[in-house]
Amino acid sequence: MGGLSSIINIGVSALLAQRQAIDVHSHNVANSNTDGYRRQEALLGAVPGPPPAGNMDALLGGQWGAGVRAIAVTHSHEGYLDLQARLSDAALGRWNMASGMLHQVESIVQAAPGKDLSGRLDAFWSAWEAVAAQPEDIGTRYALREQAKSLCDAFRSAASRLQSLRSSTDTGIRGRITEVNAIVAEVVKLNRTIATALAERRHPNDYLDRRDLLLDRLAKLTGAMPFISEGGELMVYLDGRPLIEGNRGYSLSLATTTEGVKIRTSYDDKEVEVAGGEIGGLIYARDVCLPQYLEALDSLAGEVIDRVNEIHRQGYGLDDVGDRDFFAPGGTAGTMALSDDVLGDVRAIAAAAEAGSPGDGGNAGEIAALRAVKVSGDQTLNGKAQALLGMIGGDVKAADFQVEAYQAGRQQIRVQQEGISGVNTDEETAALMELQRAYEAAARVVRVGDELLRVVIEQLGV
Repeated sequence: MGGLSSIINIGVSALLAQRQAIDVHSHNVANSNTDGYRRQEALLGAVPGPPPAGNMDALLGGQWGAGVRAIAVTHSHEGYLDLQARLSDAALGRWNMASGMLHQVESIVQAAPGKDLSGRLDAFWSAWEAVAAQPEDIGTRYALREQAKSLCDAFRSAASRLQSLRSSTDTGIRGRITEVNAIVAEVVKLNRTIATALAERRHPNDYLDRRDLLLDRLAKLTGAMPFISEGGELMVYLDGRPLIEGNRGYSLSLATTTEGVKIRTSYDDKEVEVAGGEIGGLIYARDVCLPQYLEALDSLAGEVIDRVNEIHRQGYGLDDVGDRDFFAPGGTAGTMALSDDVLGDVRAIAAAAEAGSPGDGGNAGEIAALRAVKVSGDQTLNGKAQALLGMIGGDVKAADFQVEAYQAGRQQIRVQQEGISGVNTDEETAALMELQRAYEAAARVVRVGDELLRVVIEQLGV
């Protein structure tokens, strides 16, 4: 059996091991509100004592324990849940950005009742009906011109604000590209630190937690998923090209044009497609949704201009002059305006179908009838305006549905992750109390060993 000094050695090993465990649980409590922190645990193991296995020395009477030691410090996490969380975050990031952008579009195009494009068109047709009923009344003509100006302003404002929104998206994408590059650089640095710590047989749990937090953010920004290679290196690929390869990282650069966003990687200076994450959502809104809305808006404005001008040129104003445009021809939603003739004099409005007939409102009536005329795709002009509003509203609802669906799934994953790796302060407090008792008991063991040695020294003179 071991000597009396072994009692002290066993007690000291217990003191050291329990103190290390107390340090770990104290660290858990300190980081209970730290984002990305995962609960750590000290694994304790018994230290085998003499004689070694296979020794048949009968005098020793068996194998005696030599105390306890801290074997490792683990941190709790589940790789499968981490992957599912990142996949959900990537999709949620995309649809959150898209939803936010589409809601802004909706607020631009769908103004207050009667103030949106459909309501403006209704007021415009009604003003033509009033002129058809009283073609010689100058006040009615002024009212028509003001309604026409209001319609032009509505088209120009909607087009301008949509273009401005598209331009502002570039700033959001650029800022996130900068963040991606900063994350890549920090992860590469952490990879080196973690590799060094593992080579020294240390446990870089806090560095691993920080790296995982950055990888979570990277997935939410771009949709890029990390994995560990067969050689043990962390790898992150984006559209088939590496962002991170162990100790090597590659940056992204951004170029924006009217045709679309182009993102290139420093790996081979080739263009990469970012379809997921917040950047993917912004690109989707910028280069898919907004161009569709602007095209539909231009198409509607062009139809209104062409249809009204076509009939207006066939009529005559109060000055008996014909073949004049009502709107400036060739305009788009962003440039829609009245012709110089109508802006200069309301008497140039061609209400009469024939010259020399100031009381004739037939031509104005034909323009007013455009309200019900199907112009393209079996739709009226008002119907096209409603279809544009409906398209935007449908896209908003679809994006909101995706956000709600992924939020619900992400919440379930978050609950599971918290159950595995979250810090429960009540549990940590209970563990600390238990370790405190073990530490006190270990101190008593040391004290007993010390007293026994003192007895031997004093009584036997050893």
